[in-house]
Amino acid sequence: MGPRWRDCPPDYRPYTTIYNRFNRWAKRGYWQAIFEALGRCGKDGVTLSIDSTSIKAHRSASGRKGGA
Repeated sequence: MGPRWRDCPPDYRPYTTIYNRFNRWAKRGYWQAIFEALGRCGKDGVTLSIDSTSIKAHRSASGRKGGA
């Protein structure tokens, strides 16, 4: 789902500005052109992945209880 537009950094306020720009770029095909250009930068036979996913891990995920 992704973050809310309201959670954009304060430098991008008001959040409606970044939302409106995103939609304008989508309607004009800018995002498609950007991703196609990035895809052409890769070598033949190489799969490129563009992702902004972040994963939170619980503090105990790094090892057993009480261990390093």
